[in-house]
Amino acid sequence: MKITSLLIASTAALASVTVAQAADAIVAAEPEPLEYVRVCDAFGTGYFYIPGTETCLKIGGYVRVQVDARSSDDFGGESGYRTNTRGHLTLDAKSDTEYGTLASVITLEANTNNPDNGTDFFLDETFIELGGLRVGYFYNYFDTGLPGETVLSDGAPFGNGGFGGDTLNNGIRYTYDAGAFSVYGQVDAFDSQDGWKDDVPGTGRGQDEIGINGVITGKFGGVTLDFFAGYDFDRENAALASTLTAAIGPGSLGVFAAYSFGENRYFDAAEWTIGAEYAIAVNDKFSIAPGIQYWDNVVLDADGDFDGGNAWRAGITADYKITTGLSAKATVNYTDVDADDLGDADRWDGFLRLQRSF
Repeated sequence: MKITSLLIASTAALASVTVAQAADAIVAAEPEPLEYVRVCDAFGTGYFYIPGTETCLKIGGYVRVQVDARSSDDFGGESGYRTNTRGHLTLDAKSDTEYGTLASVITLEANTNNPDNGTDFFLDETFIELGGLRVGYFYNYFDTGLPGETVLSDGAPFGNGGFGGDTLNNGIRYTYDAGAFSVYGQVDAFDSQDGWKDDVPGTGRGQDEIGINGVITGKFGGVTLDFFAGYDFDRENAALASTLTAAIGPGSLGVFAAYSFGENRYFDAAEWTIGAEYAIAVNDKFSIAPGIQYWDNVVLDADGDFDGGNAWRAGITADYKITTGLSAKATVNYTDVDADDLGDADRWDGFLRLQRSF
């Protein structure tokens, strides 16, 4: 009887152990908590929090396919047509600090045809910003321009003559923005990204490759007016410019004017120029912008002084929003140059563009 009771007890103990082991085998491990991407609306649309941080990131850019065409080689360039496909990517990171908004921008661009930069892939505007202070590699005032493609704020009428502004440089800028009124001051280091700079005789026009510039902007209802002034210490010359935009009727009128005291890195496409464009909103999808511009004293002599000649340019630009994020643009322009040193020349040029922005 004792033996029977012992066997029964042993069997029960073994069964309980087996059941416990089986229960342990089928218990699933607790899943790790997932951290989903959160929308960040503190800095506008499109931002999201980088997981595990309080930094907001926005990814944007565009893909562009374009065909350019021009009629003649009177300006020293080739006639005919060319094609280009571009990928443009911008990473914008922002966060709040006790000193204001901390921002950093990285812009990357690649082209299948990029003779201006000498490479298919390059780092475009890239900078750090804290409150109103910005340091890095960024564009200046002359790259802003007007809505159409006729008025050239940063270049000469013949496009490839080597004149015009140098709009992208390493620099430092401070901006005070009061809404209806804003002002900024900036220091540029021209070409410093190309190598070491020192006061070494016989190495070029000079080593003081520094410029200062500033812009004052005022907004008065539907009118915005700004004034630019810049000074190139190497060439010891200054440039002045102003842009006015105003909502008039079914569109927006833009007027641009600039004056140069001589050869400088901000603007020397002519001694002075004035141009205007009127962007007409035909409907929600379609707009057209006719424009015209005149340059006077377009020839620079060996001393960096203006020495005659004039030019004018007229054209029209059309924009069409195909759908959200997809648009088409086309422009046709006629340019006429009358200058003894450059020769009398005229040219038709334009492009057709398809762009997907995100």
